[in-house]
Amino acid sequence: MIRIPYLLLFLIVPFFCSAATGTDSSALVKKGFQLAEKQYDLLFNEHKDLSLYPRSADPNGKTSFTSISDWTGGFWPGCLWYVFEYTAKDKWRDAALKWTNSLRENQFNTNHHDIGFVMNCSYGNAYRLTGDTTFKAILIQSAKSLLTRFNPKVGAIKSWNSFASWDGVHNYSFPVIIDNMMNLELLFLASKLSGNPVYREVAVRHAETTLKNQYRPDFSSYHVVNYDPETGQVLSRETAQGFSDNSAWARGQAWGLYGFTVMYRETRDPKYLQAAIKMADFYSKHPRLPNDKVPLWDFDVDQPGFVPNWDYRKTDFASVPRDASAAAVTASALLELVGYVQPQQQQAYSQLAQTILESLASEHYSSKVGENGYLLLKHNVGSIPHKGEIDVPLIYADYYYLEALLRWNKLVNESEQKIMREWKAMHAKKAAACADFQKQKFGMFIHWGLYAIPGGIWNGQKIEAMGSPGVAEWIQLVAKIPRSSYENLARQFNPAAFDADEIVRLAKQAGMKYLVVTSKHHDGFAMYDSKVSAFNIVQATPLKRDVIQELYDACLRQGLDFGLYYSHNIDWKDGSDAQYALTKAHDAQLNRKTDAFGANRWDPSPNSFAAYLQEKAIPQVVELLQRYKKLKYIWFDMPGLMTPQQSFRFYKTVYDLNPEVIVSERIGNGMGDYDIPGDNRIPAANERFDKPWEAIGTFNHSWGYKSYDQDWKSIDELRYWLLEICSKGGNYMLNIGPDAQGQLAEQVKQNLSILGDWLKTNGEAIYGSKPWIVQHEGPTVIQITDTEQREKEGFKANFTASDFWFTQKQDALYALAMVAPADGKVSLRSLNQHTARVRSVEVLGGGNVVFQQDQEGLHLQLPKGMSQNTLGYALKIRIEKSI
Repeated sequence: MIRIPYLLLFLIVPFFCSAATGTDSSALVKKGFQLAEKQYDLLFNEHKDLSLYPRSADPNGKTSFTSISDWTGGFWPGCLWYVFEYTAKDKWRDAALKWTNSLRENQFNTNHHDIGFVMNCSYGNAYRLTGDTTFKAILIQSAKSLLTRFNPKVGAIKSWNSFASWDGVHNYSFPVIIDNMMNLELLFLASKLSGNPVYREVAVRHAETTLKNQYRPDFSSYHVVNYDPETGQVLSRETAQGFSDNSAWARGQAWGLYGFTVMYRETRDPKYLQAAIKMADFYSKHPRLPNDKVPLWDFDVDQPGFVPNWDYRKTDFASVPRDASAAAVTASALLELVGYVQPQQQQAYSQLAQTILESLASEHYSSKVGENGYLLLKHNVGSIPHKGEIDVPLIYADYYYLEALLRWNKLVNESEQKIMREWKAMHAKKAAACADFQKQKFGMFIHWGLYAIPGGIWNGQKIEAMGSPGVAEWIQLVAKIPRSSYENLARQFNPAAFDADEIVRLAKQAGMKYLVVTSKHHDGFAMYDSKVSAFNIVQATPLKRDVIQELYDACLRQGLDFGLYYSHNIDWKDGSDAQYALTKAHDAQLNRKTDAFGANRWDPSPNSFAAYLQEKAIPQVVELLQRYKKLKYIWFDMPGLMTPQQSFRFYKTVYDLNPEVIVSERIGNGMGDYDIPGDNRIPAANERFDKPWEAIGTFNHSWGYKSYDQDWKSIDELRYWLLEICSKGGNYMLNIGPDAQGQLAEQVKQNLSILGDWLKTNGEAIYGSKPWIVQHEGPTVIQITDTEQREKEGFKANFTASDFWFTQKQDALYALAMVAPADGKVSLRSLNQHTARVRSVEVLGGGNVVFQQDQEGLHLQLPKGMSQNTLGYALKIRIEKSI
């Protein structure tokens, strides 16, 4: 029953599927099957009579049953098969086999057309999931029994044995109901199993007759068509379970949609696909389809021009009953149909199916454990005209709900797995670029934008007094500044003194090998001349200069690699609410909380988030890649609620334009080329990374300029960061935040200059290095966990002459010390005779030294004058082997 075609486009799955790649199901699917296990465990353990099949529940919520002759008998074992398929638990397979085999005699049943429902849902799933060939003969015989009801003159399979018109005037001997489309799948299966085309031929004849006679121009369906069995002439078109002869009975619409989707799968005849599409559109676009997409039991109840021929009293119902069973069948059909249609339809149908499933998973439709006859869904309708099974659970609603969940699970997983396969293939081709990046070791980060004007203060209040986060570039969110007010800052932004060459020269003199600058931060303001959005530094400010272009050109002139930061998910100007409200509505159905961090909820733009991605974010990324041809890195940030499909869209956009550009992990959903351990965080020694990684840190406590934050990192703290990170194998990207004039604090420039001088002597131990078997030895242990910790606790360290950090390259090992011993005597315990055999020792910038090595370690005397070196030193140690 479950045959989801492989999906070739990542946009098939809607924007609100599971955000975690590699999981085996979404929370939606887990929730449904967890309920099924609990309910069915109660039902299976309580009910042992194999001659009675669960069908519904009485008004007291007690399970009601039916006999083997009923059309619904196959759904209970079918439900058990689906639970087994999802859980792979032997108990459910054994239960499903037990109940399936209880239906064996039905293979000879010729009394009704629903032998397809009974035997395909039970034995069809059994054969599909176990491969037991003994089931083949049973399925073929079941199809033979169904063929006995086929009339070649009519070109259809007879449904009921007789049918009386509502007015009692006519009796019909060859009624065909739309439900019969669901039984054709058994015939196609029998043709495959037997090699006999007759079953397939009958299925096609029946479908053609149905398509010709059962549908109105708008592709709503009559429930019953009555034929003359001698001539095949249509005698009447009526209803049995719908509101009126000319109405659209909701479950009948679902049966037809499902049936014609199967017909296209089995024949690939375009007319069946077009029929299925029109039926899907009739449902999805119907003006009376409720917002939760669970239909009224008939689309035309109480509408002018629809007059029932049965005893209908509107006052019998407090409200028009819904039919969850029709919704479940529709969702399952749509999730197969998405594999056959164009991307735009795929998007619409998968979104509709997801909304239906989320509605059915909600408390309004899903049972509480132990209630509702131990079945899953409430608010189903059997037949209101017959006053039977109104607003009750129905076993076939459960069956198609579980089938739809499995199809959704497969759709999501296959789409995400395909995305991850494509991503991995692209990522693998960047191996050389990633390796080159990891050799760079030290880079400059530049956060600069309109937020430099307030400098962390708005209307006289410091950002910390207004809320969190306390970093200056978040002032618009924390102060909840309206978009129109924030835009006024652009008119004040005129950093005429900004000198790109000076910034790049400072970075290069500091020993930095690359530079990454914000092209657009969360405020949505572009620091380059964007043709996509006029909210940019050239068009919206008096400066009229493209500072990103200036920095790019300066980097090329001075030999620094160039990278760009781009806030792809958060855009307080044009990014709506970062899809928070819509995600929250979906999460609420699953009793799941939604993280609103970073979303513009105080003044969101009126466009949708999808429109922002399509009309601004993706086009600006394209613009950046096309403009800066020698771009090396793109630093996406804060993926938030973005789905794998959305993250992949950005990754593929970058890759298609420049496959050598490497992307930060903050593109989201595990799709980055290199990892970021966190803001102002140094990972612990036991943390492992599968990709190159980069630790990022601020010079004070804010990324953007904060006018009153003068707590600059000292030269010792900066060296500690660099040594700690490089000894663990990472890169260190140190941020500067220019003020509104484009200038840097003197302390920043001074400390970068000192650090650069230190690297001129000791950079050999840093650039291109890898971790050694020991990262650090010595008594000083410092944990740097985040911006808030550093701001609260400060940087307190008493580095000793016994503290060493290690790196290595080929056969050279490097030991870096922050402090030189007063007596010049050095001992490294990690380099004893059992660890490595030392051939030579050199002090970088000071020449070779004599050494001794024993079981306690490596011992040496530093050259005279080294003890006065306030910046420490580095040893280059050549070794013969490392143990």
